[in-house]
Amino acid sequence: MRRSRANWWRTVAQEKDYLFLSFMHSEAPFEVVTSALQDFEKRYRREARTHAERVHLRQLAAIEILTEAFSTGRPWKDFAPHLKRLKQLGYPNLWKRVHVACIYVQALPYFPERARDAFTLLADAERRVKRLRNRPAKTQLLNSIAHARQEAERYGVLPP
Repeated sequence: MRRSRANWWRTVAQEKDYLFLSFMHSEAPFEVVTSALQDFEKRYRREARTHAERVHLRQLAAIEILTEAFSTGRPWKDFAPHLKRLKQLGYPNLWKRVHVACIYVQALPYFPERARDAFTLLADAERRVKRLRNRPAKTQLLNSIAHARQEAERYGVLPP
């Protein structure tokens, strides 16, 4: 018997969460995390029924790897491929777009020469957030953006 799509996506989300919990508790190196997330993506991509599902799985894996690269202070060579991949694939939603823009700006102390691109991405996300009508979501996202700017400024990285 085939699983419903809702159950399938629930399984995908649970496994992704379990993977991340195991990474946190084991303090796995970045290379192991990247490899595991890429394996996760490939395994579920084979089960995906549509192109949109495959793209969404790629986006999820790229966001998680990018987040891990940021949280472990990886250099540009580890950060860039996943950021580039996300820019090509697009973002699953506005929350993820803001998340990626914020971690890119906050990672600038590791590669300050990328400030123009990072702040451009952040400004684009901010423009989109300002168009939201949902007041609580808009406020929360704008607070995240302001925090990212403050963190970058704290390390001496200013918008060009």
